Amino acid sequence: MLYDASSLGPYYHDIKSCNLFEGSYRISKADSLNMAPLEKKISVNIQPLHYSDINACACITSSAFSVDPHTIVKQLGREPFDMYTISRSGFLDTLDRKTYIYIKAVDDETGEIVGHAGWAFRGLDQELIPWTGPGDAKPTEEKQEKGQGKKSVGSEKKEQKQSGEGKEDSIDRLHALEDADMQYWLSHMVATDMPCMIVIGLIVSPSHQSRGVGGALMRHGNAIADDLGIPIWVHSSHQAYEAYKRFGFEAMRELDIDLDEYAPRGPRDGEEVMGDKGSGKWGRYVIRYMKRTPTRKSN
Repeated sequence: MLYDASSLGPYYHDIKSCNLFEGSYRISKADSLNMAPLEKKISVNIQPLHYSDINACACITSSAFSVDPHTIVKQLGREPFDMYTISRSGFLDTLDRKTYIYIKAVDDETGEIVGHAGWAFRGLDQELIPWTGPGDAKPTEEKQEKGQGKKSVGSEKKEQKQSGEGKEDSIDRLHALEDADMQYWLSHMVATDMPCMIVIGLIVSPSHQSRGVGGALMRHGNAIADDLGIPIWVHSSHQAYEAYKRFGFEAMRELDIDLDEYAPRGPRDGEEVMGDKGSGKWGRYVIRYMKRTPTRKSN
C-alpha cells in the first residue's frame, strides 16, 4: 500500500494553519512498500472523488495504516489516533475547496474503489487548477455538526490541562517532534513565492497492492504538475520512499525516528515492526520530505 503523510491528522491541520494549499495529512499518505508478492495488474479508471465515496476511502486509509508501525505506536498514546476518523474529517473539511484535487481509482472489472489520492495547490491562480470537485452534495448532518460548533483540538487539550489530565506523555512528545519538523519543512523548504503541489495522501487498498493502482494514481498527479510546470512535494512515509523515487521524487530532508524511544511498551506478537520480528523492538522509522521537478514546462 503506497501511502504518505505518516502523520495524517496533523498534516491537514498544519496546512490550514499555514494557509498553504491547505492541508497535508496525512497524509503520505497513501503499492506500498512492504513489497507483497507481485500479482496480475488490474485496469483502473481514475475518477473525481465524491462525498458518497468518503466512507469507503476512509476505510481504505484505516486498513492501509493498520500495519504501519509508526501509526501503531502513535495509537498507544492517551489521545485517540484513529486513521478512519482523521481521514474522513480531512475529506469533509477540504473536498469542496478549489485548491484541492481528490481522485479515486476504480477497478474496471468490479467497480470497487481500490485507492485514492489528493493534492493541494499552493500559490497558483485557482483558474489554472483543473478542479472538478465532488459531484454530489455535502451530507446534511455534517453541515449541521459544523454549524453547532465542534471543539477544536486546542480547546480539548486546554480542558484536559485544567482538569489535570493534560500531562504530556511520550506519544505527545513524538507528535510535538513531528509537528515541529513539519512546520520547519513548510516554512523553510517549500518556497512561499513559487507555485507547487503537495501530496495530501496516496493510498491503495491492501487487497490491491502491487497491481499498478498506486502508479496510476501517481501518474495522474505528476501529469497535472507537468502540464502546469510546477513541482510536487510530499511528506513520505518510510514505506513509500522507494516508490516516490521511482516516480521522480528526490529526498530533500529526513526525520529519523527511534520508535522505541517514544513507545510506552514494546511490540506484541503479531504487531508489525520496522526491524526483525521477535527482537522486542519497534525499530527506526524515517520520514522523508521529497520533491519532484516537472519534466516539462507549461506553455
